[in-house]
Amino acid sequence: MRNKYVIKKDSNIPLVGAHVFGIIDRGTNLLQVRATSGCPLNCIYCSVDEGNFSRKKNTYEVEEDYLVSEFNKIVDYKQADDIEAHIDGVGEPVLYPDLIKLIKDLRENKNVKTISMQSNGVLLDKKKINQLSNAGLDRINLSINTFNQKLAKTLSGVDWYDIEKVKKVAQDIIDSEIKLLIAPVVVPTYNDNVLELIDFAKKTDSLIGIQKYEKQKHGRKLKVKEQSWYNFKKWLKELEQKNKYNLLLKKEDFGIRRVKQLPLIFKKNEIVSSKVVLPGWLSNESIIALKNRVITVFDSDNKIGDLVKAKIVKTKHNLYLAKKL
Repeated sequence: MRNKYVIKKDSNIPLVGAHVFGIIDRGTNLLQVRATSGCPLNCIYCSVDEGNFSRKKNTYEVEEDYLVSEFNKIVDYKQADDIEAHIDGVGEPVLYPDLIKLIKDLRENKNVKTISMQSNGVLLDKKKINQLSNAGLDRINLSINTFNQKLAKTLSGVDWYDIEKVKKVAQDIIDSEIKLLIAPVVVPTYNDNVLELIDFAKKTDSLIGIQKYEKQKHGRKLKVKEQSWYNFKKWLKELEQKNKYNLLLKKEDFGIRRVKQLPLIFKKNEIVSSKVVLPGWLSNESIIALKNRVITVFDSDNKIGDLVKAKIVKTKHNLYLAKKL
């Protein structure tokens, strides 16, 4: 049984600094909004090892009002009037109980131009899609890896996965005001043949963003040869020319551009000391808070309230990782 932690405003836990929850600013007009973690699937290729069979000890959920309040502060700082709020996370965003309210409140910000969301589709249906559309959602990046039922079950890691249901979800999205982007992960020797997915995208005038399987340190690793980025892009270009359909999606296709970024608060190799506010996502991690940022400390099994001293080893995009001293 995993432990669930709800992060509320009065907890004084900052929402910038961790990749598992909160808001991520990578220096563009797109802000990643991570309201919850956890997933009903157990995909065999999962880069973050989520799902019921996950080795992760904890899950997180951010109070909706607090999340929106901090999001609005960051939007004000960035001084851009074409912000995309992308609701994603290390898992399935539809698990978030206040998802509809979150979308409505994000839409209230006059500088938000686009609201998008990732989903594997298993918790969606026509009613939910209509609610999301009415709330102001613009696009769903839907994870469909194959239309083959047997293979779809294998890749999803659960025997109850129904590709026909997810395919209907895709059609319901198309029939709504929400734009569909089909987002398969291509795992070598498993689902290399994506022609049926491309054909579906062409027939429905949907976007398709084919992703490359990559072995991640804390993800699930398959015994397959990982394709190089050069060969992967070459393969996509050949498919694009053969099918006469855009497969090499670029930031410009979504209006993504560089804008003012939140300043880095800590420097690499800086020594910090603060109290633990949350246990980490991994069993040997703890999360400390300092200067309105959270820092994930590895090699630390400290409890909430313990004082931890650590050295910063990563600062990119205000995502802070440190090693306990």
